[in-house]
Amino acid sequence: MKKVLIASPTADLKDYCFDKWMENVSKFTYENCELFICDNSLTRDYYVDIKNRYKDFPKTFNVGRVNPSQYEKFNLTYKSILAKSHNRCRLYALENDFDYLLHLETDIFPPADVIERLLDAKQKIVGAMYHIELGARSSLMIQKIEEFGEELRETYNLDEIDLDFVDGDVKKVFSCGLGCVLIHRSVLKQVGFRYDEGSPVHPDSFYYADLDAKHIPVYVDTSIYCNHENQTMLRI
Repeated sequence: MKKVLIASPTADLKDYCFDKWMENVSKFTYENCELFICDNSLTRDYYVDIKNRYKDFPKTFNVGRVNPSQYEKFNLTYKSILAKSHNRCRLYALENDFDYLLHLETDIFPPADVIERLLDAKQKIVGAMYHIELGARSSLMIQKIEEFGEELRETYNLDEIDLDFVDGDVKKVFSCGLGCVLIHRSVLKQVGFRYDEGSPVHPDSFYYADLDAKHIPVYVDTSIYCNHENQTMLRI
């Protein structure tokens, strides 16, 4: 069995659903997996809290931390701290010889057999579907590419006119976000996470742009849907 790391950044701002998320992960049916959480809360309190709260967690569980105060002198925003947290998860997977990283954000709830099903796709990077935004702005976190000749290309979000896209098959896309995506070790070695200060987009946009630049294909399994219990975040 392939060795899989389930990992995600988190912070005290997401504690509203963290117990429920941990309970969901505890029910995952894939056996050869471990869990790593990278806290980036403003203080160390939450890091200590989750280490103590889940010391009896049934899966192998480790907690790391990215300390925002270390970067205050560089005037880095939360998006930069988030990119560093993503990278901490990536490096933990590489340094501990995992075959895959399941990047699973702590407000995303996939089915219990999500790892087996994503592995069955036999792709280097493949994700599951979930919605982003709230209310009328809600849409699937899937981006595709529109081609305008050999050099002119534009990304666009999947919307209601593309509903026939969701037919249960594994489809090539430009991006499926970082909410629930399985990434092979070979991809982790080639592409890290980053953020350019001042950009209106998030680290996942940079990640998929870098994958595209290296011609690394991305897929989404349209048979797998995750609940997204998102709330408006105050740290931006």
